[in-house]
Amino acid sequence: MRLSPRRWRTLLLALMVAGVLFAVRPLTSPYSPETLFRHSDKFSHVLFFGGLWVMARRAGFAASWPLALTLLGYGVLIEVAQAVSPTNRSASLSDVAADVVGIALAW
Repeated sequence: MRLSPRRWRTLLLALMVAGVLFAVRPLTSPYSPETLFRHSDKFSHVLFFGGLWVMARRAGFAASWPLALTLLGYGVLIEVAQAVSPTNRSASLSDVAADVVGIALAW
């Protein structure tokens, strides 16, 4: 089934909302994606942001610096949300670096 750019944009938005909700949830399980193996959190960031890039391209957004900076801003927003959320989460510059790697690899 071939999706229209409009449907890709809807899926992209839904994934980004889900990403924020996932990022600010409390870490209560020792078996969460962030703790599966050493650096699994960074691996998740690379995959997620690479996937966001691919979805954005399918949604009709041009491969450009504005798209890259928008996704990076979204990554920073997630880290800020983690820093201010009342959960046991914290912001991490290394997570933002992993976001950059995911965007760059997908680009």
